[in-house]
Amino acid sequence: MTERNLPTREEVDSYFKNRSNWGRWGKDDEVGAINLITPQKRIAAAGLVRSGRSVSLSRYFPKTPSPENPTPAQHWMRTVPRGEKGGLSADYYGIYYHGVGSADLDALGLV
Repeated sequence: MTERNLPTREEVDSYFKNRSNWGRWGKDDEVGAINLITPQKRIAAAGLVRSGRSVSLSRYFPKTPSPENPTPAQHWMRTVPRGEKGGLSADYYGIYYHGVGSADLDALGLV
């Protein structure tokens, strides 16, 4: 069996500093890691296309209770400002997975 070495608390804490993209593209940047998608990357990605078919991963997300959907999905957004350090916005999704109005959404193959 292979021995697993877990990182120390200090190593994990260093991830937030050493792997942060804050300021990487300048103080006025608004797109963050999307800057990594350069024209050259787009050209390379286009070269991988084998057909022109597109597939939507969009799914209906029923949020209104009804007789057919007594436990609907929940969704709300939250913003947490943190002064000069930025802040965050987050989505909350609550789903009763084995109800009438929804199906398993825990793997791309089930979409």
